[in-house]
Amino acid sequence: MRIGVNLYPSVGGSGYVATRLGQHLAENGHMIHFITYQRPFSLMWQQTRGVYVDLVDSFDYPLFNAVGPPYTMALTSKIIKVAKTAELDLIHSHYAIPHAMAAYMAREIIGIPYVVTLHGSDVHTLGQDPAYKPVVQHTVERADAVTAVSQFLADTAHKDLGIKRDIHVIPNFIDTEKFAGVSGIRLVVESGCVSVRREEDAFELGPDDKILLHASNFRKVKRVVELVEIMRTVVDQFPNARLVIAGDGPTRIEVERRIEDLKLCNNIHLLGVKSNMQEIMCSADAFVLNSTLEGMPLTLLEAMSCGLPVITTPAGGIPELVRADKDGFVTKGFEKEEFTEAILYLLRNDDERKKLGKAGRQRVADFDAKKIVPMYEKVFSEIIEH
Repeated sequence: MRIGVNLYPSVGGSGYVATRLGQHLAENGHMIHFITYQRPFSLMWQQTRGVYVDLVDSFDYPLFNAVGPPYTMALTSKIIKVAKTAELDLIHSHYAIPHAMAAYMAREIIGIPYVVTLHGSDVHTLGQDPAYKPVVQHTVERADAVTAVSQFLADTAHKDLGIKRDIHVIPNFIDTEKFAGVSGIRLVVESGCVSVRREEDAFELGPDDKILLHASNFRKVKRVVELVEIMRTVVDQFPNARLVIAGDGPTRIEVERRIEDLKLCNNIHLLGVKSNMQEIMCSADAFVLNSTLEGMPLTLLEAMSCGLPVITTPAGGIPELVRADKDGFVTKGFEKEEFTEAILYLLRNDDERKKLGKAGRQRVADFDAKKIVPMYEKVFSEIIEH
């Protein structure tokens, strides 16, 4: 098959899933054209045979100064051009806004079918905003096929977006051969309050440190500030406990200020955006995700695949991946006190941490790329044959 993929190329769950899926499909013999505004982040350090990147044209014009260039139109035009020159069979749109609309317009113009994959906030947050909802409804409802990365998202699309059509639930996936535990890795960090990064500020965490890891895009639903506040209680009982945070985003400044206010500069370390997440995960003792809303978090899959025990909440699609007290620690609610107690419990119980880490690794076998990618291939083949 010849598949055009439109996606957000920057760091983030939907873009990473889209890129990894495209690479796996290419490895299976399909031709993949990523149609987007810059080279996807996940492709920066590797080349895959059968994978191409087609950049959307952009230009400045005085008329657009107030609102910005009309990206959706430019994306549609690029889809049409690539579809014709590369003889694409279909378009796969990751994240409905604005990709479903661009694919819909391309089909109206040249008849190429399209599949929409719903990832999270395009359903439960942005997708329900009056500024986008009518278009999301229309372009998702009329797609040739729709998938969602969790049953929670499929149910939310039906209930809150008013989508009546069938939605294929195809969960996020992980390459369990690539993401696996590696021993002996030590993490080099800096103080959480260092504003000017210098090489001499870096130091290596010791084997006696209790390392908690969090990775996210620092949106409010990730509650990174609350994790900082939780760490104040944790550090009071475990002075050698450290929270290492990978990622960046809107609440970064608020997080830095809270770290300083609570005098946690020596116990919380901000890594920024990193590409070596496997190594970082293998250096930690537990992974923490305190979100209030999630589709199917890739970070949990990656952590569990590395044998890292996870502490998380029952947000969105998380319980479809992490079964409480079996594959990881899932709180009953969203209170900081309950999450704090869960962290303290695992820090006190090494045997429980090892048990949950092993169970999580076994659990993600059900989400291995070798099992999940063929589910997408089946959906695509049915559309093309139809």
